[in-house]
Amino acid sequence: MKVVFFMGSMCRGGAERVISILSNDFCARGWDVQIALLLRNKVEYELDSRIQIVDLTGKHTSYIKNAASWIGKIRRFLKDTHPDRVVSFAGRINALVLTAAAGLKLPVIVSERNDPKHDGRGRLMRWYCDTIYFRAKAIVFQNNYERSCFSSAHESHSYVIPNPIRVTALKTQKEASDRVIATAGRLTGQKNQKILISAMKQVCQVYPQTKCRIYGDGELQNSLQEQINDLQLQDAVSLEGNVADIHERLAQSDLFVMTSEFEGLSNALVEAMMMGLPCISTNYPGVEELIRNDENGLLVPCGDDTALAEAIIKLIGDSAFMECLAQKAKETAEAYRVEVVIDLWRKVIEL
Repeated sequence: MKVVFFMGSMCRGGAERVISILSNDFCARGWDVQIALLLRNKVEYELDSRIQIVDLTGKHTSYIKNAASWIGKIRRFLKDTHPDRVVSFAGRINALVLTAAAGLKLPVIVSERNDPKHDGRGRLMRWYCDTIYFRAKAIVFQNNYERSCFSSAHESHSYVIPNPIRVTALKTQKEASDRVIATAGRLTGQKNQKILISAMKQVCQVYPQTKCRIYGDGELQNSLQEQINDLQLQDAVSLEGNVADIHERLAQSDLFVMTSEFEGLSNALVEAMMMGLPCISTNYPGVEELIRNDENGLLVPCGDDTALAEAIIKLIGDSAFMECLAQKAKETAEAYRVEVVIDLWRKVIEL
């Protein structure tokens, strides 16, 4: 089986991690695997040496300016290599790949990786994706909410497959006197770490020894550090950057917080649950398919730093409740294990 994945880059991120897991597994099965990159020719995940990276990056930073060039490059590449299956990740890239593959009679599988109503693609692009997805052999969504954003006529060739998750560490037992809160994700408006920093001001008034570690980097790093400084939280909140041993770092934490305004399916949140961390998340669309409030985690309104602070304080003050949420979270996360999810993906690709 010859498979080519299309993605923007292989820098650290949720969709990129999924491609790395799938491509390594398929390569180990003896498949011929290629990964074509459109935005950045950079790989930050460990890949099997037999996997070929194909550079189709454009010279412009604008999607619109690059579109015609990308379509030409993708079409020539597909005609030259003629893969058995084409797998594309992310809405705009899906649209490009399906447009470029028109008339080539290649089975194209597309996957939505974010909230289509909030990922910035605009009404016209959402309409175009909805229309051109009829050309796809299969559409893979991360949850039912994503699928509900598109025409019900796609249901016959759409599948809900969660992200394959693997963790390298489990939560460690530690003294309760020094609680550590952690979050992980790009430092962007979507992830909205600023409300966690604001919440920490309130948390520290009740539990002064509490620490917060924010993992990830992005365009808001400087403004988040300024916020930490303005609130005089330098001793309580730290920006840790991207780290290779993220699971080992998270394992030293007491609870995990996700503050996103929207998501597809958050790898970081599922990983934290699988590690046995009690989790608090903002109630973004689709998260209720993962977290059941007060049962396997806590949900708070998006953008509400006071509600977040109250949830954190509630957990810090109730160790038994934290342990109960953590155990239920681990049970929920079992459905996302790599071995389970890869089989689902393989069955769709082999259709």
